[in-house]
Amino acid sequence: MGKYGYYVIDSDGHGGEPPQWRHGISAEWRPKMVEYVAKMKANYGDLPGAGSPVHTEDQQNYGEYAPGELDFETPLQREGMAVPGPRMTDMDLEGIDAAVLFPPGSGEEWALGDPGFSAELCQLLNDARATYAAYDPTRLKLVAKLPLIDPVRAAAELERCFTQYPDLIVGMVTAQHVLDRNLDDPALDAVWEVADSHGAAVCVHGGGQAPDQVPIVLDRYDTRLEKHAVTHPFGAMLATMNFTVGGVLHRFPNLRLGIMEAGCGWLPFWLERLDEEYELMPDQAPILDRKPSEYFLSGRCFVGVESTESALPYVMDQVGDDILCYSSDYCHWDCDFPHSVKLLVERDDLSDERKRKILTDNPARLFGIPVPA
Repeated sequence: MGKYGYYVIDSDGHGGEPPQWRHGISAEWRPKMVEYVAKMKANYGDLPGAGSPVHTEDQQNYGEYAPGELDFETPLQREGMAVPGPRMTDMDLEGIDAAVLFPPGSGEEWALGDPGFSAELCQLLNDARATYAAYDPTRLKLVAKLPLIDPVRAAAELERCFTQYPDLIVGMVTAQHVLDRNLDDPALDAVWEVADSHGAAVCVHGGGQAPDQVPIVLDRYDTRLEKHAVTHPFGAMLATMNFTVGGVLHRFPNLRLGIMEAGCGWLPFWLERLDEEYELMPDQAPILDRKPSEYFLSGRCFVGVESTESALPYVMDQVGDDILCYSSDYCHWDCDFPHSVKLLVERDDLSDERKRKILTDNPARLFGIPVPA
């Protein structure tokens, strides 16, 4: 058992991209990669934590971008983000036994609007991350990044990942919407069908600020504070509506849903509101055979949370104990490394049973990760 007496599964960590992974792009796509990296630097360059910052216990040091035209990371990033051995050390320090690693949210799904480049970029990224996670497949798990601008290619890449990396891939990640498509767009059913056939997790994780993304709300704001505050929870609420009212969970009964890095305080209110709207206008969602909340609370849907959210006990009181999943957000500029597990374990407003649900049971169910006896 782990450092704090729980087998801790991190449902939302980051990193896993080896140094200079973009250099593996084929010669055919190198000019596109140069253009893409330049766009990322322009898009994220004025934001706190741009690139990948150093993050120590007592300071954050943002540094400068790496000079290479194919490199976006800073040379000062925490080593465990790119090198698996130091990641194991950091996981031990924080008290994490297994971690699900999410790729960068930099618009690889649509990559300059070029389906061919997007497919090449996602395959390169997934393969590079698999090399990293293969260091310890029992502790490091991955969600696949897919070229969702082309659902047929995305479905093929997801199937390839499940086939080629069965011990590593535990699901997929999507942005909160894919350009002008909501996540209940029928075009994306080809992707959900693959996830459903594997009983895998589909994780919605931000993506509202990625280069070339169609803005929802963000075009009304100029500061990082406002954009960062609004994009994740608003996107999570929209995605929850897409998967419930939009019928995705109904059409694909084996698919599991994770709503990541958006907090949880919005969940009881939003499910109640969706139920109310459905009860007033059921004819506008004719495929459904139950209330939206009943789909979400059916045991297939989960929400990633941070250790210090004051709403944790309230949300569990309202929607039950089987939904919330511990997330470290390692090692982004606003995470609590190396204290995130400790902060949750030391809370006095959660029972030991609820802590075990958040730290162990719920993330294990979301991703199908076995828990040692």
